[in-house]
Amino acid sequence: MKAARSMAERPVSAGRAPPSATPTRPLLVRRGRPRGPPEPLDPLDVAILEALQTDGRASLRRVAKDVGASVTTVSSRVRALERLGVLQGFVPLVSVQRLAAVGRSPHCVVLFVAPRDRTGEGVDEVARAVAEAPSVCYLFQMAGSSELMAFASTVSERATAQLVESLSKIPGVEGVRPIYIARVHKERPGHPVGEPTPSARPGLKVAGR
Repeated sequence: MKAARSMAERPVSAGRAPPSATPTRPLLVRRGRPRGPPEPLDPLDVAILEALQTDGRASLRRVAKDVGASVTTVSSRVRALERLGVLQGFVPLVSVQRLAAVGRSPHCVVLFVAPRDRTGEGVDEVARAVAEAPSVCYLFQMAGSSELMAFASTVSERATAQLVESLSKIPGVEGVRPIYIARVHKERPGHPVGEPTPSARPGLKVAGR
């Protein structure tokens, strides 16, 4: 019987989040440091995130080799990124393009949701309600606008119509305008690690952070 691989040789599993990653955990700083505002990421953190986004199934040993650090250091940094909420787990990437090719494409739609109360509090209240819908994958507020833009994916056109109807009934929603996606030309999940943002310069704000 083959001996079990060490933790350093095991791949970071695709399809399930690491045991320490839970969607409801509080925002923390790295172990051994006082709680407070999230600390900035350093070049090694950035390199690790880039490596994992290139291949989420890469073993810690492989990532360590790619970034030029020890396995122990990479393991510690990965756990710290999980605690910060920057790294939220590893999931399989299902291609809409390939699903369409085999006749099982999901129904994708962009939704523009207009809150009736356009103050910050009113928009946030509607946003929280819209975000509760399981079919909503992404939810954004545009700069200089109170309108919300959501990307949603459902199993069928009928399910999309039901989603639009349910969002329209949310208290405080003035209207929902759907734009249906007919064809996907490119899929590139993941995000580059942005440059450090000075506190005086406005940047992307993330709800719940």
